[in-house]
Amino acid sequence: MKNKLCKHLIIMKMIVVLLLITVGQIQAEGLAQTVNIRKKNSPITDIFREIKKQTGYTILSKSEVIKNTPSVDVNFDNMELNRALNALLKPLALTYVIDGKSIVIKTASTETANSHKQTTSFSDAASVQNDIRGRVTDHQGKALSGVLVAVKGKKTSTATDDNGNYHIAAERGSTLTFSILGYEKKELEVNSSTINVSLQFVEADLEEVIVTGYGTFKKSDYTGSASTIKTDRMKDIPAVDFSTMLQGNAPGVQVNSLSGQPGGSTSIRIRGMGSINAANNPLYVIDGVPVMSGNIASSGSNNAGFDVMSTLNNSDIEQITVIKDAAAASLYGSRAAGGVILITTKSGKAGKPVFSIRGDYGISSQATDFREVMSGPERRAMLLEGLRNKARYTDKLTDETKIEEYAQANIDKYAPEPWSGWADWKKELFRSQAPFKNVDFSASGGDSKLSYYNSLSYMNQKGLSYQSDFERLSGRLNVKYKMTDKMEVGANILYSNVAQDVNAEGGTYTSPIYATRHKITGSEPVYNEDGSFFTDFFSNGPRNPMAASMYNFRTEKANRSFNTLFANYKFIDGLVFNTTFSLDHTTTKYNSWADPRSSDGEKQNGSLTSSFKEYNQIVWKNSLTYTKTFADKHNLDILGGYEVNKYTREDLDGAKENFPSVDKIVISNGSVLKDLSGSTNEWRLLSYLSRANYNYDNKYFLGASIRADGSSRLHRNSRWGNFWSLSGAWRLSNEDFMQSLKPVVSDAKLRVSYGTNGTLPSASNNYFTYMDLTGFGYPYGGNPGIRETQIGNPYLKWEKQNNLNIGMDLRLLNRIDFTFEWYNRQSSDLLNDMPTSYTTGFSSYLTNIGALRNTGIEVDISADILRDKALSWTTSLNLGMNKNKTISLADGSSELRNGTLIHRVGQPWYSYYLVEFAGINKETGAPQYYVNDPNNLGSREITEDDTKANRIAYKSVDPKLTGGFTNTFRYKFIDLNFTWTYTLGGNSYDYGASKTELAGKTGYDNIPKYYERRWQKPGDETDIEMFMVGNSYDMSSVANTRRVHSTDHIRLKNLTFGVAVPQEFARRLKVSNIRAYCSGVNLLTFAAYKNYDPEVPVDGSVYFESPKLKTVTFGLDIKF
Repeated sequence: MKNKLCKHLIIMKMIVVLLLITVGQIQAEGLAQTVNIRKKNSPITDIFREIKKQTGYTILSKSEVIKNTPSVDVNFDNMELNRALNALLKPLALTYVIDGKSIVIKTASTETANSHKQTTSFSDAASVQNDIRGRVTDHQGKALSGVLVAVKGKKTSTATDDNGNYHIAAERGSTLTFSILGYEKKELEVNSSTINVSLQFVEADLEEVIVTGYGTFKKSDYTGSASTIKTDRMKDIPAVDFSTMLQGNAPGVQVNSLSGQPGGSTSIRIRGMGSINAANNPLYVIDGVPVMSGNIASSGSNNAGFDVMSTLNNSDIEQITVIKDAAAASLYGSRAAGGVILITTKSGKAGKPVFSIRGDYGISSQATDFREVMSGPERRAMLLEGLRNKARYTDKLTDETKIEEYAQANIDKYAPEPWSGWADWKKELFRSQAPFKNVDFSASGGDSKLSYYNSLSYMNQKGLSYQSDFERLSGRLNVKYKMTDKMEVGANILYSNVAQDVNAEGGTYTSPIYATRHKITGSEPVYNEDGSFFTDFFSNGPRNPMAASMYNFRTEKANRSFNTLFANYKFIDGLVFNTTFSLDHTTTKYNSWADPRSSDGEKQNGSLTSSFKEYNQIVWKNSLTYTKTFADKHNLDILGGYEVNKYTREDLDGAKENFPSVDKIVISNGSVLKDLSGSTNEWRLLSYLSRANYNYDNKYFLGASIRADGSSRLHRNSRWGNFWSLSGAWRLSNEDFMQSLKPVVSDAKLRVSYGTNGTLPSASNNYFTYMDLTGFGYPYGGNPGIRETQIGNPYLKWEKQNNLNIGMDLRLLNRIDFTFEWYNRQSSDLLNDMPTSYTTGFSSYLTNIGALRNTGIEVDISADILRDKALSWTTSLNLGMNKNKTISLADGSSELRNGTLIHRVGQPWYSYYLVEFAGINKETGAPQYYVNDPNNLGSREITEDDTKANRIAYKSVDPKLTGGFTNTFRYKFIDLNFTWTYTLGGNSYDYGASKTELAGKTGYDNIPKYYERRWQKPGDETDIEMFMVGNSYDMSSVANTRRVHSTDHIRLKNLTFGVAVPQEFARRLKVSNIRAYCSGVNLLTFAAYKNYDPEVPVDGSVYFESPKLKTVTFGLDIKF
């Protein structure tokens, strides 16, 4: 790892140097631009205008400097700009200086200019032009760049530089105006040569922008439902992927992870589940291009999964937009039934180059307790009690002396103290503090023609176990160039190299989670006295998890290259053609090594499994957009488009055993071939789409869209699906009758949308499900063989989803924003398995049956509590309430049973089906259950025989209420922001209890901490049974309601505290900003149930997965 890190650091240094050279060259090329001007007897101002037109530089000058200049003849034939300026100005005794994107013309000699001041044509002393200088700052005293400074009533203007400084020629007594988006406009009379200004922040001016991928709209003009998340506030959060930014910041969005290992697969649901077998995750769109998403782990033995979104650097993200309804999602057709998440990456802005270096270091630990077990001495004491109970209740001994003698005589069979002292396996297999490291470098800038954003990032996040690690090196280049007034081209390029090491999870005997929480006890040492690994475990056989931790590995490596090229051509004002071509190429390689020195590979003398996957997704988009305003009130926006998507995936898997050495672990060195297989998967999607938006006088808004998708995954007779939407809004705050309420109701809008989306069979699990398929690779008698692998269904069609959304947006007192949403989302023609006769060789086939409905409300409230010059405070609260209901099932059934779940019409899809736990018998300490006789439903008869108890439909997984609460404080150079997330009304099911609810039956396994509240004597009231060795009432085999636990919790999801160096000191250091900060995630958790983390997988099942991480980092951010 050290060599790898050195290699990466060398690469980073080389790239940084190249970036610096590139940016420097770009800036130098500003004045290296050429001009082509041929004019005779022209005023110098005409030459200046032509230079601005060709180069983008604005030329500024005092009027007296150029007032008496004669007309000039110029012949600049592709001459460099600096040479042209020298040739033009030098004969006129003038010179120039560069100030950002402006060229300031001055007299060649300052002394001469000062001693020969020219007056204007008014011949009035009061009209003498003065050189006015000053600095513009915000309410906190920070410099504001790009502020427009203008002389009121004149055409003279300039802009502040990066340090907020400006200078402008103005007459004494005239008025200067200072304006910039997001701040109050200020006017000041010119009464001195120095005028410093402080502008007050006005959030209402910074109107939120909704980016839809097919257009950008002001929120006030948008007719659909969307949440926009600015990443500035969360840029310091130590997180591997961007999903952490979504939690608590967008109502109706749930984020669930399968594992707490870094880079693990993440599930995101928007407004509940809308499909049974097809995809429920949203469509991800990066800079307008739909991309691959989800788990791309090369092998199923990577229990944690590998989320392709972890290849992105969070610092490159400018904005995240979550589209929830059909108004915009319908334009994405078949892939948008689960909503759309649009990610906009950063771009350069006109002005001087801005360099940023940010680095942070921190540590991670467990966010919550996870299946904590008793220590060695505690376990021994518990087993002594269990042996006493065995003697007392099973063997019927009554003499307490004999009972104690029996317990002491047998205790060392179950809980001896090992030769090395009590073992702490958690300490041996897990880090108490896992390091986190992150370094970001970026450079951005541009001028009126060219903009660029470059970044380079390195991240390393260690997991809790010594086998868990995540390392990423990524780079990005976003560039846009305006070739002419009509033509613009650009590119967005991402390269990411990721290495993920994972430990085994689930029920693997050498998994550090499973072993320490169930199989390995404090009575079993790590090593024998001779230093060899201990292999004589009570219930884990010869499997020593420390040997597996030291010698085995599971490593996933990924290389992703996501490249997008685009061009825009403006035929006439308002008519723009866009073409975008993108290639998303990702390769993953997974190696799983079972070392011969561990129990996993001992019999095979080493075993290596290698898996390779190559993903390619090509997207080619073409669209024509026309925008026009008629008669100042009629605003029209029309788009027509055509898209082609092609996806391919190739797999190759192999496994070999019997290796001659553990020093060269490559698959060619294995001598016994155990497996060699491969596969390909390919699909195409052809789409036609159109959208039209109209608004009248910014009061009445109408929108419509339609998209036709043709997919290779369906039969030609049902290949095409049409998806459409209609939407409208009324901005009643712009009506005349509302004007008297403007001081209170600053803005108000009502909106409604209705539309359809569709869903296809899963690309990864269902390969051309409309076909009858046969497969090769089934040898028979040593000869090639084939067999039927799938029953086709030529009538298979798209899943459909109808989405109605009604919303209201309010802004009150120009401080408080309120958004309310109500939605009804119904999915029909769901893709589900239909049972069929076994005579076909199959148990079922895929068809369109069943329907689901999600209804709910969402509320989002934000407010500017304080907007003082020194102190500001903004707060926001959001909540989402979703109700899922099963409308119909396969074959007209009213319910389907699936293990511990039941799918019943009228109930949520994820509803539990369990034996009802009736508590602990207060006299005997044995568990009890309700019989729930289906022929006598009103009876509450109780039994201790679980085989006589009937299962019932119980609680559901889905929470009733989710949301977040965010606050941001700024006091001078200090900032603080934090987000609390909460979930109420949801439940989880503890599958791990099937291993741990033994109550001492075997006496050999670990004992959960919750047995501390066990029944101990008659009359005790508790929910935990008596602990007794050899008992006959253990609950490990009974799927019962005691295993259902509330997921209610409130969590301090993230917090950042920063301190910036005062601007005066930063300027002395030749930098624009220095800021130190401390940031963290999952810092505090208050949960109703504390045995495992309340953020559970989407189906509510909890087994032996890695717990979530709590991370705290300290960092430094420098801009110059």
